[in-house]
Amino acid sequence: MRPFILVVLIALFSACSQEHRQAEEQAGTATTTVSGEVISGRMGYIVENARFAAEDEQAPFSIKGALELTAGDSQVIIIRTTSTEGGFTELLALQFPAFATGTQIEYAPGDDRSAFWVFGIDDDSDVMRRTGIIEGSVRFVKKETAEQSLGLSRSVVDGVGEIEIVVTGIDNSGISVQTEKKYAARFRLPMITLDELSRINQPI
Repeated sequence: MRPFILVVLIALFSACSQEHRQAEEQAGTATTTVSGEVISGRMGYIVENARFAAEDEQAPFSIKGALELTAGDSQVIIIRTTSTEGGFTELLALQFPAFATGTQIEYAPGDDRSAFWVFGIDDDSDVMRRTGIIEGSVRFVKKETAEQSLGLSRSVVDGVGEIEIVVTGIDNSGISVQTEKKYAARFRLPMITLDELSRINQPI
């Protein structure tokens, strides 16, 4: 009799779990995660001596007129990913004071040192949307010589560390992106200047 009861309980648990997953999907809480891989130079950069430009500033560098950077005494991590369904680019930018080995930077919701955008084309019209609530941390581990020079006439250094960031509340109305994005991975990103960033071929 006991084996029969056990089988029934397992079946009920499985059915409840499936219903819960379906309810989450219907509620629009789908998530994509960047994990189990190293975020490398093909996905982004660490821009040295740079900061987010204020609204009334003339920024020497911008992506799509959205992410605007200017010279400053801080650094900016830029990570670019593609939506699971394809066709849209997700851009995470995090500003921090300096790449100091062994330190960790925390980001709370509403922190003006963090931003997330979605870029793409929907029905032949450009989508450039700043959205989402960003929370988490970045830990800096070390600097090391980069394997790729990015076409620059100097030795490039990679900044190595770990990122644990969650972006929730992404506005996906009318576009095929998930409502939540998680970054849980090690990164190895080339450290370059603003001028070099403007000269490197940008995929967006």
